[in-house]
Amino acid sequence: MSRWPEGGAGRMFQLVAALPGQLRESAGLAGLETITPAPGVRRIVMCGMGGSAIAGDLAQPLLAAGGVSLTVWRDYGLPAWVGADDLVIAASYSGGTEETLSSYTAAGQRGCRRLAVTTGGELAALAATDGVPIVVLPGGLPPRASVGYGFGALVRVLGRLGVIADPAVALEAAAAALDRADPARRRPWGPEVAGWESDPEGNVAAGALARELAGRVPVIYTCGGESHAAGMRLKAQLNENSKLPALLAAFPELDHNDLVGWCLDPADRERFALLILRAADEHPRTSLRVGLTRELLTGQFGVVHELRGGGADALSRVMSLVQYGDYLSCHLAVLANVDPVPVDRIVRLKEALARAHNV
Repeated sequence: MSRWPEGGAGRMFQLVAALPGQLRESAGLAGLETITPAPGVRRIVMCGMGGSAIAGDLAQPLLAAGGVSLTVWRDYGLPAWVGADDLVIAASYSGGTEETLSSYTAAGQRGCRRLAVTTGGELAALAATDGVPIVVLPGGLPPRASVGYGFGALVRVLGRLGVIADPAVALEAAAAALDRADPARRRPWGPEVAGWESDPEGNVAAGALARELAGRVPVIYTCGGESHAAGMRLKAQLNENSKLPALLAAFPELDHNDLVGWCLDPADRERFALLILRAADEHPRTSLRVGLTRELLTGQFGVVHELRGGGADALSRVMSLVQYGDYLSCHLAVLANVDPVPVDRIVRLKEALARAHNV
């Protein structure tokens, strides 16, 4: 792309392009040096909402072969099973997310070891008062556009805790994979743009896919641990950046329910597009299910595409899918002539909740 689009779309494109830089810059985040090994911890609970919580989902493939679990909690309080032997990570970009503050307080009441990831706000103030370590993220960004910092912070925290090995090496490999794919993903697509029909992973160019999706409701199917969180991220980015509804389901569970629901009248089928996010860690039976499911759903969607992440390791492939989806959401925003940055309904909801709290 010779230049960025005007206005908010251009800003969001630039923020997506900054993802590999954020992964690298997360090495210098203040507070990381205060994190010490946690040899007795076997369960980590990451409490957060929206763009702050997704880092915990994206990190799941890194923990698959280890002995420590990481549960993402998106609600008030904490699950009943969380106790003093568990580590609770409270993640809130603004520092004012009420659900996360509720979880942080509950963790203190139960005697849990705690850690905060935030730019500041009430969460940082509480953590400072309580002597809880704080990893400080750069401020001034839409929370969803700070995913590189948030994810990088979490991966490096897990490394310092002793849960995973070599986080710096893995994050650099992921950043390099994103650098390689970025030019093809940010470019618009059309007859006047030659040589960008696909990205390095063989996926249809993000700009071209956006043109196919315009006016349709995306349906996202995910196929393995490396794709599940990327699917969640894609749905959220389509909601917030593109101002689109989107549906999400995961193999193999979708073959026990969602599969039966696609019985649309022929006139309605063009309104939906199916995106299948593939993963290197798919179970062989899941891979078989994908092909059979596509056959059974033949003709039910106006558009069908499979998308894959690129890279030699799980972290690279996960972040590759994230970057592709982020760019796709920006291209769709441009085509729809909407500003991807504002999330007015979320702002109004939070304002109404604040007024109700103060009554």
